[in-house]
Order: sequence, then C-alpha cells, then structure tokens
Amino acid sequence: MTVFGANASERLATVVFATDFSEASENAGLYASALARRMQAGLVVMHAFFLEQAAMEAETFRHLMSQQRIHLQQELNKVAERLSSGRGATEAILLERDPRIAVPELAMQRQPSIIVMGTHGGGAVERFVIGSTAEGILRHTRLPALSVGPKTPPMQAETMNLKRVLFVTNNAAGATETAQLAIDVASSFGATLDVLNVIHPKSVENTLNEPHELYARHDETEAALPSHSHDHVEIRTFVSVGQPRTEILKHIREREIDLLVMCLNSDTQLEMHGNLSGAFPIIAEATCPVLTQVTIAPSLPSNGI
Repeated sequence: MTVFGANASERLATVVFATDFSEASENAGLYASALARRMQAGLVVMHAFFLEQAAMEAETFRHLMSQQRIHLQQELNKVAERLSSGRGATEAILLERDPRIAVPELAMQRQPSIIVMGTHGGGAVERFVIGSTAEGILRHTRLPALSVGPKTPPMQAETMNLKRVLFVTNNAAGATETAQLAIDVASSFGATLDVLNVIHPKSVENTLNEPHELYARHDETEAALPSHSHDHVEIRTFVSVGQPRTEILKHIREREIDLLVMCLNSDTQLEMHGNLSGAFPIIAEATCPVLTQVTIAPSLPSNGI
C-alpha cells in the first residue's frame, strides 16, 4: 500500500497524530498538520492513556468522570484547535488504552493513513525509557510512521516543502516496498531522491578491494530499485563505507536532507536484530523528520516443543 501514490484512491486519507502533550510533540503536530494540508487529508489528534488508581476508583465506584479524563480531553481539544486539517475538521480522540496498541489500530481503521509522533532525545538510558512508547508503536504497525526528533528544526512555513529526500537501503528484499514509498513521497513533493547504501567496514576485508566493492554495490543498489523509478523522480545513488549511523547523519548534514526514509526490519544494516531501538539514535540525532516502514522477518516454524 502506498499513501502518496498518483491514484486518488491510493492517496493519503488520514494523518494520525499521536501526542503526549510534551514539547517534543508540539513540533510533530505542526508537521502532522502541514502534511494533512499538503496532501488534502483528514487530521486526527489522539492521545491514549492509562487511568490512575484514584481516577479508576472515581469512575468505577462513584460513576463519575475522573478529573484525569476531563483534564486530558481538555488538553487534547486545545491541541486539535491549534492544528488545521486538510479535509474537514480536525478530530480529537481520547482513548483509555495502551498507546502502543491504540495508535496503530486507529491508523488501520483510517487507512490509507500515516502515523506522526514526536520523539525525545537524551542519553542512551533515557532514550531507552522515553522511547519505549514510540518503539512499541512502530513494532505494532506496518503503516508508514513519521518521527520528528528533538533536533528537527521547528516548522516555520505553513506548507510542508521537501526539496531532497534520502532513502537508506541495504538492498534487502523487504526494502522494495519502502523504496517505492520514498519514490512516491519525493514525486508527490517534487523533490529529488538520494539513495544511500552504507557498507560496514567489516564487509571490506581488503581496503584494496574497496573501489571495486563500491562500484559493485552502486550497481546492485540501482538494480534493487523498483522498475522505472527514474521516470518519476530524479535519483542519485550513493555508496559509502563506515558505521551506518555516522554515514547517514553525515549525508543528511552535507546534502541538506529534508526527510529521511528508512525500512526497519530484523536484518537491516542498522543491526537491530529484531529490536527497533537501534533506529532511535538516528531519529534522535537527525536534523530532519524520519519516515519509517517496518517489515518483520518471518518467524521460524515451531517444532512443537
């Protein structure tokens, strides 16, 4: 499924903005609203929560709406009032549920859709704690998700303008769908598309073979792109040797990238091994929003033990 296709029936229907009312969410909300307006899509501002013990007792035994629920609904309404939709009125939806489940399920109900959320920064330990909800949302959805990190500049213009999009690939089979997503996004915004393949230093046993390896990987990367890709968008392919995180952030900085697109799966060059948290250092440090799509490697068949 593509949410940026040329066919009107395939184009984005809803932007689902998941907010936790933090400072990190404020900038993400601006991107969500701008994207909804740019794509003429509906905008849903949502918050999922757990009832505190006192609030649960008030609602269960006294049959009253708790102050916690009232306060959250008021805050959610304020956010929705500030963000304009591209089609119809901005909706405010409050759900008493685990956000890691509630956000993907709501997005599935409104598809073709995209999830937008803000992410915090901080050190490795802090990022593990405060990034767990965002990671959980990514784990439970196959839909595209736009993460706006702490180093993403505040949106100033009222419209979302993308001049250069970066797609990171390792030519894995699961990356084809995300490659098409990157192409569709670049085409929809009239942006150029950079395709970057990072070779881990361990893959180049002899530095004398590095030039040959780079040429071979360049051709392999070009061949892995969907057919007729160059018919829809201007594409430039790059291959580099180094640590993926370092090379990706360097490319974003030097090429002034406006949007990073990544396919997340258990076999990526980001060495996640089934744990999506390996992407969060990049999201936290990138100076642009990061659009991700998750592909989960198939599980091994059970042996019945």
